[in-house]
Amino acid sequence: MRILKIDGKTGFLHVMPEVTDDLWHLERVIEKGDLVSGQTDRKIKAREEGEKPKRIKLFVKLNVESVEFHRFSGNLRIEGIIEEGKPADLVERGAHQSMDLELGHAVKIEKKQLKKFQIERLRKAAEATTQGKVLLVVLDDEQASFALLKQFELEEQANIASHKSGKQFDSESVENKYFSEILEKIKESKAKHVVIAGPGFTKNKFENFLKEKGRLDMQLFFAATNSVGKTGLQELLKAEALSKVVQDMQLVKETKLVESFLAELGRDTGLAEYGFEQVQKAVEAGAVKQLMVADKFLLLNREKAEKLMEQAEKMKGEVHLINAEHEAGEKLLNMGGIAALLRYRIH
Repeated sequence: MRILKIDGKTGFLHVMPEVTDDLWHLERVIEKGDLVSGQTDRKIKAREEGEKPKRIKLFVKLNVESVEFHRFSGNLRIEGIIEEGKPADLVERGAHQSMDLELGHAVKIEKKQLKKFQIERLRKAAEATTQGKVLLVVLDDEQASFALLKQFELEEQANIASHKSGKQFDSESVENKYFSEILEKIKESKAKHVVIAGPGFTKNKFENFLKEKGRLDMQLFFAATNSVGKTGLQELLKAEALSKVVQDMQLVKETKLVESFLAELGRDTGLAEYGFEQVQKAVEAGAVKQLMVADKFLLLNREKAEKLMEQAEKMKGEVHLINAEHEAGEKLLNMGGIAALLRYRIH
C-alpha cells in the first residue's frame, strides 16, 4: 500500500493499492456512507447500426452502499450512488454505479470519521508491501512443502516428494537430487526471506547442502517443527524463529496474539474474557489491555463493535482486527468473534 495522504481530522485518505493484500485491507476500511473517488469504466451502446459498443473511462465519486473483496479473483468492487463524475455528459448524478479498485491506481476516500485502528491497518499494509516475500519451507526425508506468507493467508505453493525407497535415501545422489529440486523451487519464488523448518535431521543436512552452494541472494532462517505438510506450516506460524523474521507481518502477530489469549484462558487467571457482553464489561471497567475482534464479527456487527473498539482505545487499550480467514481467526470466531486480555481481574 502506498499512502499518499492521511488526514485524520477531515477523514481524508489518498492511497494506492500495490499488491492484492492491499485490496483486502481497503475492504475493511471503506464503509457504507463513505465517498470514494476513482476510475471506472462503462460500456456505451452503439448509436448507429453496425457500430460496436465502446468501453470508456469515467472518473466518479461514489457514495458507498457496499464493498466486497473477491479473494480468488483479487478484485475489490464498490457499489454506490454517483455524487460527481467526468465526463459530465456521460455521468448521471444519483444513478447506481460500480467501481473496481485496481492495483497501481490511486483512490481517494472521504470518511465522516477516520478511526485510529483504520489508520493503523493502512500503515501496517504500507510496511508489509516494502518487506518483500517470505517463503516457508517444511521438510523431512520424504517431502517438502512450500507456502508464501501473505497478509490474509498462507498461500500454499507446492509439494516435492523425495521418492526415497527404503535405504535408498542414504544414497548421496538421491539426496542431492531431492535437495536440488527444493533449492530450485526456492529460487523460483524470488522470496527475500526463506524460513526452513522440519523435524529430524533433514533440515540440517539441507542447511549444509546450501552452505556448499555458496552465497544465495536471500535471507535464510532455520527452525524446528514436529510435523511437515500443512500441519507443519501452521506450526511454523507459531514458532519464535518466524516472529523474528517477520515481526511486522500481520498474520504472525494475529496468530501469536490469539495463542496468548488461549494460553491465559487455559491458566484460568481471570485475565482473559470472550463474548461480547463479558468483553464489554471489561472495556467499561478500563481493564482491557488487548482487544481482539474478528473482522467477520465486525462486518456483521459494525455499529456495536466499533463503539466498543473506540471505547477501548480511549481507555488506553490496544485494538486488533483479526482476520477470520486463517486458523487463529477461526478460533476467535468460534468463541464469539471478540475477546480480550486484561490488565487485572474484574470479578
